[in-house]
Amino acid sequence: MNVVELFSSIDGEGRRQGLLTTFLRLHDCNIRCSYCDTLYSYGPNSTFENINVQDVANRIEELGNYRITITGGEPLLQEVEVIELIDELAKRNENYDINIETNGTIVPSFHRPNTWFTYDYKTPSSLAEEYVDVDIFKVATERDIIKFVVGSLEDLDAMRRVIVTYPTKGQIYVSPVWGRIEGSTIIDYMQAYNLQDVRFQLQIHKFIWDPNAKGV
Repeated sequence: MNVVELFSSIDGEGRRQGLLTTFLRLHDCNIRCSYCDTLYSYGPNSTFENINVQDVANRIEELGNYRITITGGEPLLQEVEVIELIDELAKRNENYDINIETNGTIVPSFHRPNTWFTYDYKTPSSLAEEYVDVDIFKVATERDIIKFVVGSLEDLDAMRRVIVTYPTKGQIYVSPVWGRIEGSTIIDYMQAYNLQDVRFQLQIHKFIWDPNAKGV
């Protein structure tokens, strides 16, 4: 596996927010979002270590958390290795709870009882909306999250249009692009359009540490 970083912290967002979690960040991405906050995970200046699946599993075990997030970049570019890792961890401990954070452009070919997905729908200000595979709305289960990161009223309008057009079993979350839109603006919008099934969130790790910090 091409690994950018592997570390223990708290989960800064989603339904495990605030809980101790191990993060495995994999190298490379197939899109280039305008507001990407992990530019170091891809491109010519990115550094990574090639580690076999067994050794990655060993390092995860050593960190001691049973909640795992596999992220990127885009982790599903290494789907074969990701599946091998999930199956290896399941053999070692049936309590592992694994979240795969994906950019919404690749529909996963697998499901595992201990694994769920956070799909990131790319809103217009990302400049990558055209790459989203809307089949993510079909395959998402009640355990999965579809996350909208918004930076403008146009993005909020796109979110509202999309969730009406593509009904899903997945949970809908919305969060602001850091520094581009106020949280209160999003909440006002949710109230104005009665978005009862949309959950607002902030990335709390960006308030605890420097927003550009790695490994937190």
